[in-house]
Amino acid sequence: MKKLIVLVAIVLSASCATNTSFNTFYQNHEDDSNFSFGLSSSLIATFLPDEDLEDIKPLLKKAKHIRILVFSENAEDKSQKFKNFINRSKFEEMVKLRSENDKIAFFTLEKRERIKEIVLEISSGDDLVLIGLKTDLTKKDLDKLLETEV
Repeated sequence: MKKLIVLVAIVLSASCATNTSFNTFYQNHEDDSNFSFGLSSSLIATFLPDEDLEDIKPLLKKAKHIRILVFSENAEDKSQKFKNFINRSKFEEMVKLRSENDKIAFFTLEKRERIKEIVLEISSGDDLVLIGLKTDLTKKDLDKLLETEV
């Protein structure tokens, strides 16, 4: 009986964790987007110039996949739904930049001292772009990556 209770607890906690994943938002809104794109991290390198590849190689080694959603129609509605998703989930807003009608926000989802997901929200006028990256980074890994970009 104890094994059954433990198994149910594990399944429930795993399903709750899934609900906070960007992948869930992606699947729920993919059909409404003007453009959606999913790609394994091992294929990302083929689209990058060699000089950029060296800087982000550590990230790619610890990344699993990337998901991109682009909304041009009903972007304001999707932006509100994304905001509701972020508020319900355990994502932490790391950076938010605004300039007139443009906004960029950077969110992370941590689990056991590791960054499991990174989500970037870019909105400009009537357009909304959401980029989700499934990772297994430490904060130190992220700091190193950000240092190389600056």
